[in-house]
Amino acid sequence: MPIVNLEDRVFLLSTRDMSYVVYIERGGALCGAYWGPRMDRIEDFADAIWLPRCANAPSAQYMMEECSAFGNMRFKETSLKLCHPDGTRDFRYTVEYKSVEGDTLTIALRDVHYPVRVKLCYRVYEQENILEKWRVVENLGGAPVRLDRVYSGEFGLDGMGWQSLNYNGHWAGEFQACSEEVACGKVTYESLRGNTGHAHAPAFVLHQGATEDSGDVFFGMLAWSGNFKVVAQPVERQYVSLLIGVNDTDFAVTLGGGEAFTTPSVYAGYAQGFTAMTHALTDFARARIMPRRLADAPLPVLYNAWEAVEFHVNETEQMRLAEVAAQLGVELFVVDDGWFKGRNGDAAGLGDWVVDRNKFPRGLGPLIEHVKRLGMRFGLWIEPEMVNEDSDLYRAHPEWVYRYENRPVLTFRNQYMLDMTNLDVVQYLFGMLDALLRENDIAYVKWDMNRYASEAGSSALAAADYPSIWYRHVEGVYALIRRLREAHPEVEWECCSSGGGRVDYGAMAFFDEFWTSDNTDPLDRLSIQWGYSLLYPVRYMRAWLTSGGALNGRGFPMAFYAHAAMCGAFGIGRDLNAASEGELAEMAGYVAEYKRLRDVVQLGKLYRLARFEAGRDSLCAVQYVKDGRSVLFAFLQAGGFARPYHRLRLKGLAEGGIYNYAIDGETHKKSGAWLMRHGIDLKLQGAYASRVIEFEREA
Repeated sequence: MPIVNLEDRVFLLSTRDMSYVVYIERGGALCGAYWGPRMDRIEDFADAIWLPRCANAPSAQYMMEECSAFGNMRFKETSLKLCHPDGTRDFRYTVEYKSVEGDTLTIALRDVHYPVRVKLCYRVYEQENILEKWRVVENLGGAPVRLDRVYSGEFGLDGMGWQSLNYNGHWAGEFQACSEEVACGKVTYESLRGNTGHAHAPAFVLHQGATEDSGDVFFGMLAWSGNFKVVAQPVERQYVSLLIGVNDTDFAVTLGGGEAFTTPSVYAGYAQGFTAMTHALTDFARARIMPRRLADAPLPVLYNAWEAVEFHVNETEQMRLAEVAAQLGVELFVVDDGWFKGRNGDAAGLGDWVVDRNKFPRGLGPLIEHVKRLGMRFGLWIEPEMVNEDSDLYRAHPEWVYRYENRPVLTFRNQYMLDMTNLDVVQYLFGMLDALLRENDIAYVKWDMNRYASEAGSSALAAADYPSIWYRHVEGVYALIRRLREAHPEVEWECCSSGGGRVDYGAMAFFDEFWTSDNTDPLDRLSIQWGYSLLYPVRYMRAWLTSGGALNGRGFPMAFYAHAAMCGAFGIGRDLNAASEGELAEMAGYVAEYKRLRDVVQLGKLYRLARFEAGRDSLCAVQYVKDGRSVLFAFLQAGGFARPYHRLRLKGLAEGGIYNYAIDGETHKKSGAWLMRHGIDLKLQGAYASRVIEFEREA
């Protein structure tokens, strides 16, 4: 059973390999007793009562609570803060009831005086080794109650010496993984940008010197695409408190009588090593989060025409590019920015989602039919949350952007942000995009977001509700994409936000893939993709073969570009107009090769074998394994020290299996044990050398 109850006081929640224990301690507080490898005997926790560790300190400060509330002599960061009509700002509770229904435990905490209830909800995913937490705050009375902070989950890890892994990123440098010690003060990761942002992940990963294959790793992923906050705090050197949820900066939600607030979910787990963490998250995401239609299918090879034409889009040029793309074996042809009314640069057109008849006199229909006759599907770029001042939409509804009445609206990239808390805005966008999809055979949509939040003012809300704007904005985005998916279930949706600015487990439920970064320099991309792969599925990681080395003023062999992109969901963004016949033939070869490998790459198990190290002649290597097949990608930044051969030990193979593979035209037959313990020697020399090796197990 996933949930076992002892005396209605101790609850043991178990997955296949993990257990999590909560209990009601002698003073009535709900606390955590254990989190780690699976434990089956609940009686071992019968005496799991809180024991004070310091005689001169309040008990609430030291308890490893499941729902700590502001006040009550707590001086740590707390997971709940609210304000009653009389100004009281704490939450003192008794446990009102406990309920177990199948895989879900609900523990309801009721304030001892005020009509407020907080339900802590836990759901166990046995096979995926994941525990889901979320909360529901209910106002059971008639007077309004203001929520100033409500995290989705609170966790505790006993002892010290923990390290916290997250990202230290920025635009064009997303997913730069790093670990730091949690020793004093608070370690905080957050976004205040209105979206997930490029800097940090809405996640926690705690370990004590773990490696890919060993060491306790505790992790949690927040299913939210807006302002978030993660806090890891050592509490008086007794344990580390972990809080994760919607950011409490510039956040407040007022609950009227009978109203409730439900937090986003956090998906938490325990694993031995980072590889096992990656596998658990990937399996869980595919089984429980991803939209079902494409969850188990590899993504198509796409061509995006942005680099070839930028805003200079027209029917004739796009048809010609489609013909070249089809010759390469491309399956999905995408027209990026520049196709809609008045869009000749980034200063006009956003909001007017109708076809520019100067560029497409006959509409999109002839281009779409041309693309389909060539054997490809058709895709389009949009940025629905934004509007230009030079647009019909803004001229008709200047009140539909976030603004303060007596301030000029700040711009970024010549655009304003539409007020997604306004139901009229959401309805307008749905109507425009629904019509676009109904009138045209569009198989794929790239949804972009290229600016951050600024003015937290709305004509649709009372001023007292402004602190809820960025929460409501995300809810508006979710409502729009949910309606569009329901109306057009056959469409494939890509989530983009100036690259990886909206990569999270909330967006994953509504989109079929992520644009990982605007940086397509392959050397940078290998680092970006390495960090991304720790927490997010390769199946969602769009990667292109481009000429993107110009971002850093350096060039690469096309093979290096292609092999780096083939480590994810492969696409091409290169300017086909500038490609020679030889280059086109080379690209066609990579497309054909990737189609042969993509089932293993996108749907297999990922193993990170080696990572570039600064100042060393080192490799980056990743391996994918699925159904007796394996693919190895190896990259050398710059060879040196007369060392042409590099040994790599594989992972994830069957020790007793026999695998066939070829290197430089010479075939080999080795056991899985030999490949994993002895390893293979790859010849890689010079700057930016790369190799792809396929392994197939004999039946």
